[in-house]
Amino acid sequence: MSTVENAPSRQSVRLFSALAIAVSWFILWCLTPGITDRGPVRLVVQEDTVVVFLESLIAGLLVIAIAILQRTHTRELFAPSPQRFLYIVPVVLALALPLHYELEFPVLLYIFWMTVSVFWQDYLTFGLLQRHLAARLPSRMVIPVVAVLFALGHVILLPDKFGLVPNPFPALSMLALGLLLAWLRHRFTTMHLILTLHLSFYFIFA
Repeated sequence: MSTVENAPSRQSVRLFSALAIAVSWFILWCLTPGITDRGPVRLVVQEDTVVVFLESLIAGLLVIAIAILQRTHTRELFAPSPQRFLYIVPVVLALALPLHYELEFPVLLYIFWMTVSVFWQDYLTFGLLQRHLAARLPSRMVIPVVAVLFALGHVILLPDKFGLVPNPFPALSMLALGLLLAWLRHRFTTMHLILTLHLSFYFIFA
């Protein structure tokens, strides 16, 4: 009888824990390099190039610290697999980037920025967030919840690009991308393919 009575209580604890994890994820998501022009670095520096460099450096150091603290999960997410060899694709694309690069930032800074930003986004979202939610939510809910959070992160911090009004298509495309990447993470368990696809996109279309 006590086990049955305690079941709703355990479920409530899991849901509250999942909510706390989602809030913690969003706080870290706000530190994604370049995702907002209202970041803390802007309080002391205004030059865009310096801001992007410092935000990328801070995120890079933070993600290293998080990976060390979450070393068990990190080993699982980056376990050896044949997909590791896919990283040659973004490496080649990065080497070829100067041939077609047209953005305002120096090309080496762009490569550093995108590498840190993509790793930060994907490791936190489809790595740790998805892993911890999977331990607390029904399995059928995990992929949709992660995808919705991924899309909301873009909608909230980049409303000029991904706002629902007047054109919801960019936000829906982020939701679709979130569903795809969360499914790939579930299907293959590691981060190799996700990082390869996401990073290659930025190196192709820069």
